[in-house]
Amino acid sequence: MSKVVYCRDVGFDCDGIVRAETEEEALKKVAEHAKSVHNIEEVTEEIVEKVRKVMRDE
Repeated sequence: MSKVVYCRDVGFDCDGIVRAETEEEALKKVAEHAKSVHNIEEVTEEIVEKVRKVMRDE
């Protein structure tokens, strides 16, 4: 079962979707997306917790 995060669920007006096999991989991909698309240089623990709350199994 893989993990999926919809950027919109984190609170951004963005259609981005991150899919990964593990939570750790998903968090890494979310951080990359946040930096490249939303210009967020530092993914804080608050953001990580928000992402974990909206992460779904697929």
